[in-house]
Amino acid sequence: MKKFDFAKGFPVPQGFDAQKQALYDQDPEYRAKVDAVEKARKERAEALQVAAGPILADLHDVGVDVSSLWDLVARTDPYPAALPILMHHLERGGYPDRVEEALGRSLAVKPAIQFWDRLRELYRAPRNRGEETGVALALAASATVRQLDDLESFVADTKRGDNRVFFVRPVLRLGGDRGREAIAALVDDPVVGKEARALLNRRRKSK
Repeated sequence: MKKFDFAKGFPVPQGFDAQKQALYDQDPEYRAKVDAVEKARKERAEALQVAAGPILADLHDVGVDVSSLWDLVARTDPYPAALPILMHHLERGGYPDRVEEALGRSLAVKPAIQFWDRLRELYRAPRNRGEETGVALALAASATVRQLDDLESFVADTKRGDNRVFFVRPVLRLGGDRGREAIAALVDDPVVGKEARALLNRRRKSK
């Protein structure tokens, strides 16, 4: 449990060791810096919560009650009624990066395959980094063998930066010998090579 500084009104962040705790208690300047960082973090979180308000309200209207999109990301039970709403807001855009990423991550479930073509278009022309990452995860999680051509093009597209790494595993999982060859061709790639080598080695050891 976080300790509370009654003089300042902010909880002391987790992870403080005894030395840092003593410094926090005894040094007003240090305490002020820590509290300023914590205050800024809380303000950012509150601003993101406000930005996500319309999405959460629409989810509530279809019986999906969550206090944060990240709560939805963490759910293990299916939420089919939420998927069209999440897709609508993702396409609408205009949200902060973290909200856009959370929307994409919330669509990283198998039933989101129904939106494949729309997700693919967003991934090809992302409007911000958060959207690109979230959509990449949604595509990687929902793909079937029918989307193998797209997956191979995504993992090989050097313009997409480190988000390409999300497609290594599904290409191997869905592609059989073809997928293994596609990933083997990327073992020296500076972005996805490490993941490619690790997964290929793991497969060889499991045989």
